[in-house]
Amino acid sequence: MPATCSAPLTLARIRIGEVGIGVRIEAVLQALPLPATLGRLPLRTHALLGMVDHDGMAVPVVDLARWLDVGAAPAGAVPQLLLLRDGDRTVGLRVDALEELVEVEAAALQRLHHGDDPDDVFHSAVPVGNGVLLSLLEVTRLTDLALCWSTDPAATTAAASAAPPVVDTLQRTCYALLDTGHGLIGVPPAALAEVLALPPLTHIGSSAWCRWNDSQLALIASTALFQAPGVDTRVAAAPLLAVLQQADLTLGVPVQAVLRLEEFGPGVPSTDGVGENVIDASGATVLLVDVARLLARHPEAALARGDSVTSTASTSAGTGTGNAEAYVVFDAAGLQALPLAAIEQIVPLDAPHGTTMAWHGAAIPLIDLRGDAPGADGTVLVAQGAQGLTGHVVRSVQSLIPAGAGRMFNMGADGTEFIMTDDGGQKATYRIASLGAPQAAN
Repeated sequence: MPATCSAPLTLARIRIGEVGIGVRIEAVLQALPLPATLGRLPLRTHALLGMVDHDGMAVPVVDLARWLDVGAAPAGAVPQLLLLRDGDRTVGLRVDALEELVEVEAAALQRLHHGDDPDDVFHSAVPVGNGVLLSLLEVTRLTDLALCWSTDPAATTAAASAAPPVVDTLQRTCYALLDTGHGLIGVPPAALAEVLALPPLTHIGSSAWCRWNDSQLALIASTALFQAPGVDTRVAAAPLLAVLQQADLTLGVPVQAVLRLEEFGPGVPSTDGVGENVIDASGATVLLVDVARLLARHPEAALARGDSVTSTASTSAGTGTGNAEAYVVFDAAGLQALPLAAIEQIVPLDAPHGTTMAWHGAAIPLIDLRGDAPGADGTVLVAQGAQGLTGHVVRSVQSLIPAGAGRMFNMGADGTEFIMTDDGGQKATYRIASLGAPQAAN
């Protein structure tokens, strides 16, 4: 008889106490942080930990440690909530760690417990390499044994009136697969504006920039996507530059190669929330990047929208001198400008904040330039000021004025400097900021 190939299984590898567990990815609805406080549904004897509100539906949360001896949680473990589905039933499971996705052959599953005790939720194990064995969680037995689950009333009504059920297949989405040299990433093709040879880089402080489509494009290190502890997040040279763009936000990521287009189903959310981890056809882990979230985390992504600023030399001959360097325009109780070369880095504001901020293992002063209505949202320009390297809190970054695209003026008795631009007849003038103290509104 000819040999046959067994179908591959994708498992979410989790840990509860000292026990490594595999859960079929088809049964995983979502992974979420475990809320600090859960709703209570008092039961006399049960493994029910509590309940959570998920999209308007109350979902019970089971803690297997109340039933089984799973040992102590790993040091520093941050409990998480894994939402599991069994048909139209949804139940939450408290886990100590969500580790990765692994792909195994169905033939690798080994039935170890051959009894049919309804009180057991583990019967099989599977080797995943390097001597590691995972216990396979039987989700149907878990919901049966817990006697607690939630069912979406709308889904139940729709299912009752629908045609006979068909096999539910996971929705698959196409991604462009890129090799960063530190790991594989997947990017929606619509968000991949261009892949080109890496242009010459300008390193300003710990940031890196390059020219792209007549604008200054900020780059992030590919290592920063994976949030690995101790990894150098400075931008390093690579053969290619992948330009990620959505709406008017743009960032560049140096990459080693563009591999192929591949379709993926839902994955396991990455620990930093910037995407999902999946397994590709070769068995390698791929980070599917949520481009909108990535761009929102990097305020400098807004600076590429300064492309349309044009030189005013022809319309303002003899008035002012051209700007020899690029300027960042930002909103801080009024629009102001600052030389790009003076800025070490642009980072989101971590609210709430005090008078200092952590910077590369040290504390540097933090000055709020937002005026009378600081609010919770903001961006920090780490730049040289009157107190040395300082974090300057602004409302937002607006655009970037490339070198030679504006005219410089000195006005007023104090010699305050301004830069004027002309964007298709729309003139704008910005005061050059003096980063020593909060600025008054224009």
